[in-house]
Amino acid sequence: MEELGDVAIFVQVVAAGSFSAAARALWMPKSSVSRRVARLENRLGVRLLHRTTRSLALTDAGRAYHARVSVALSELDSAAGAAADSGEAPRGVVRLAARPDVGAEVLPELVAAFLARYPEVQVDITLSPSVDLIEGGFDLALRAGPESRGSTRLQDTRFRLFASPVYLARKGIPQRPADLEGHLCLRFGDADQWHLRGPRGEISVAVKGPLAADDLSFVRRSAIAGVGIALLPAPAVAASVRSGLLTPVLPDHYAEGQPLHLVVPSDRHLPLRVAVLRDFLLANFPR
Repeated sequence: MEELGDVAIFVQVVAAGSFSAAARALWMPKSSVSRRVARLENRLGVRLLHRTTRSLALTDAGRAYHARVSVALSELDSAAGAAADSGEAPRGVVRLAARPDVGAEVLPELVAAFLARYPEVQVDITLSPSVDLIEGGFDLALRAGPESRGSTRLQDTRFRLFASPVYLARKGIPQRPADLEGHLCLRFGDADQWHLRGPRGEISVAVKGPLAADDLSFVRRSAIAGVGIALLPAPAVAASVRSGLLTPVLPDHYAEGQPLHLVVPSDRHLPLRVAVLRDFLLANFPR
């Protein structure tokens, strides 16, 4: 299977025209793409690509090899799709990768509704900020960042301020961004400033507090526990707001986040089970 994956990555590099473009399309590190192609060349005992700092070109051997394997991959994918889709209903396993904050907060209700509609499909979810989609064998992924080949935008993520009712009763409710400097602020990563947009334009606020974490789900849970005010992606905390666990703070201010995309790592034929989950997420993902 690894050898077949290496061949697929080689075909993607040729289609993209560079290792960098292929890495973006595959949502893989460039070093991993280069390593996989080099491994394929070592296995075959021939050089497939001429590499320079500015260009990439097929060798004669690479051109002949690409002509045959690209057709073979297409036929293999078509055969797999036909076999998978031969039944009357979608069935089988779909592997989905997602960021922990989005996956833990948004996906449970969506996946529950999907499985109620398609009971013969099994969804295997990996929550990780970064995985190799090709090497990991994932069918779909939720990723934040710029649009790339194989991705469809799900939402423009905005971060907003939230705190628990207990914290606000104890410390008071900020009335303007400058008031945040007197509050306990829960920081994501090592950020010591929040850059907010509001009715009067952009403003930067120095923030401090007793806790910083590299996981947004942990920050959210800490805000619910009453530790302080947190800047969180609004869609990921909608359920906590509806249940009264969190209260919006300065609701007319927000910070821009990276847009969220649904990524299909392969542009070949999608099995029916993958296609129906893709379409379901595109139609029902909260905006």
